[in-house]
Amino acid sequence: MCMANWSDLPYDTLQHLTSFLPIQDYLRFGAVCRNWRIVAKQKCHSPAQQIPWLALGEMEDTKKRKFYNLLEDRHYYLDVPELRGKAFCGSSYGWLFTLDRKLNFHLVNPLTKECYDLPPPPIPSDYSNRHEEIRRYFEAESDDEDAHGHTRELFERLKRCMVPKAILDYDPSKRSDFTVVILEAQKGTPAFWKPGSNAWTAITGVPHLLDDITFFEGKFYAVRGRLDNNYLANNYSVIYTFDVGSNHEATKVELEVLHARDPNYVAGYRSNSFSYLVVFDNELLLVERIISLDDITRDFFVHKLDLGGNNYSKCQDINKHTIFMGVSSAVVISPSQFFNCMKDAIYFTDNSYSYGALNLGFYDFKENKITYYISTSCRLPPYTSCSNLVYP
Repeated sequence: MCMANWSDLPYDTLQHLTSFLPIQDYLRFGAVCRNWRIVAKQKCHSPAQQIPWLALGEMEDTKKRKFYNLLEDRHYYLDVPELRGKAFCGSSYGWLFTLDRKLNFHLVNPLTKECYDLPPPPIPSDYSNRHEEIRRYFEAESDDEDAHGHTRELFERLKRCMVPKAILDYDPSKRSDFTVVILEAQKGTPAFWKPGSNAWTAITGVPHLLDDITFFEGKFYAVRGRLDNNYLANNYSVIYTFDVGSNHEATKVELEVLHARDPNYVAGYRSNSFSYLVVFDNELLLVERIISLDDITRDFFVHKLDLGGNNYSKCQDINKHTIFMGVSSAVVISPSQFFNCMKDAIYFTDNSYSYGALNLGFYDFKENKITYYISTSCRLPPYTSCSNLVYP
């Protein structure tokens, strides 16, 4: 009996097979043999939908970037020169926003290596008294820790909070007329960039310290719902919408979502509240995250927004789907496609960049319970970017 030679399969068949592979299997596919490696390098198809990965640090010896697959409890090490020495500021359509020590801001596709140069984000005024020290660090030829000492640590903190949020309206691999929108660290207000521009254009008509932005049905939406000891948004999450055409002024949506619980006390903890906008099944959700003053997530409340009717309703579940939520991004997936992924759950990472992997876990809608996920293989030192999720 004649055995088939898998390495001699037709190229179009191999290309079709790659459309079903998540990124880890896509990489393995290219390691099978020479012919399969040629097909993998052509990247005719984007990897199939998969569980988001946690973007971790860079290996000191190899400079490979470290990623963590939560459900597999496994690390992956990718050698992507475009990511060396960079901090992650967000992920959208599989593209990564990166910032280096000289404040070079880029949009990078880690698979195709395609890259766009973005204007540098402004330095927050909190660091203005260290501006000269930081400037000398920018101009230094090396990044030697002994030579720069505390300045390097200072800048590591700075560059991880320079861009709290960065998103795309469309996939640059499919449309050249895409737009990047960021929240500026200084004011927490949105600004946008289009290919061919050399600066960020500010959006006016919104308050400072917005919590989140997203793109939904041809428009950008922003929410200000943060509750803390310094600012109270009248106990409501307030929503704004804007586009990036000729008018750069946002409009307030006539819909205010009452905070689900007293912001001062949650299960015996004084707490803060943070609001996210999540696109799910052609609808827009507002997710309220309750965070205690020791930066531990204590509860979640989810509301379905009726933008046309200026109304909202509380969700008791999310139709057997799963939300993955990072500090700068969130995505909804169908767990039926993935083994051991919990239905009607929110997987979340740290809501800040300051504490390492101390605030990882998932919220179960049915049990109304949070389980904290602390894996020894995922434990990180402070200032490691464990808060960004990557959606290859």
